[in-house]
Amino acid sequence: MDDLQAAFETYTGVATKADILACFRLILGRNPNPEEWPGHSAREGEALSAVVASYFNSLEFMRRRLQDPIAGGAAPELTELEGFSILASRDDLAVGRSVLSGSYEPEVVDVFRDILRPGMHVIDIGANIGFFTMLSASIVGPAGSVLAIEPNPRNARMAEASRRLNGYETVTVLQAAAGRGPGLLAINTSFSNGTTSAIDDGFVLGADTVGCVAVGQVAPPDRRIDLIKLDVEGAEYNALLGCETLIRRDRPVIVFEFGPGQLPGISGITGEELLQWVIGQGYALDVIRIGASCEPFGEDWRGVMLAYQTRGTDHIDIVARPVRTAINIFEQIWRWWGRASRPPRS
Repeated sequence: MDDLQAAFETYTGVATKADILACFRLILGRNPNPEEWPGHSAREGEALSAVVASYFNSLEFMRRRLQDPIAGGAAPELTELEGFSILASRDDLAVGRSVLSGSYEPEVVDVFRDILRPGMHVIDIGANIGFFTMLSASIVGPAGSVLAIEPNPRNARMAEASRRLNGYETVTVLQAAAGRGPGLLAINTSFSNGTTSAIDDGFVLGADTVGCVAVGQVAPPDRRIDLIKLDVEGAEYNALLGCETLIRRDRPVIVFEFGPGQLPGISGITGEELLQWVIGQGYALDVIRIGASCEPFGEDWRGVMLAYQTRGTDHIDIVARPVRTAINIFEQIWRWWGRASRPPRS
């Protein structure tokens, strides 16, 4: 007790050899090796906070996995679904619990199964834990590909783990936000959900940040993109602008979550303006109905807004399908002919 009392009375915030030994035992879970002790004990006299931080940030501590990767929640579980496996957590009320129960967005799943075919190429923007990434990969097969873009590091790790468990070599998980161009954004997460936004000038050093990319600049240039899925919590317009050239080139089907409430604060655009922009790119709109097939609205963006208001939920899901005009068809044939006539790579 006398030693403990002395320790209380003499604490100065400066590291002692006893503090460094405690770091080994409490943080790394072991005693130091004789050959490494001289170097570590030489940090005696440094600020204790800096010494402790170095152990907490070490690869050895991370490999102990004492801090659950899902923010203290339940450990991820592996579940087998139709055609693929995926890791999810029951504590994740937004996505994980529904995935594990096999009831996650069944109407959107039906749309993916209706559109996708073997050999197609998909971009999953806002991939979350990778449900639609794995679903797409299971359908398009090894001749197709999926690029999954997800800013939340916990989600990206889960998606990458599921990718490896499924052996999907043609799936790429990119931990980044999708936006109008390269840069840095603030990320705010709530379990598997979250938002990205511009960083306030007065909060740069206190922000959790994530890299931002324009999807059109990171998408494989030698592949025709057949489907883009968007679920980015209000950043849909920013993400679409980042792949505008790709959209005009490949005319992919676009499946996106439409929640007008978040758009003005993040994308700087209203829901009506977003719908008009998509239509202006030569697309017709369908609303995915709960428990039923898609309801076509064509270019009637007012009807889509009414459908959203009538639903009474925070969002609806929309399928934007390219309008196949004669000019569109000619452009597609011309691009196909150009690819087919290229000499094979040596």
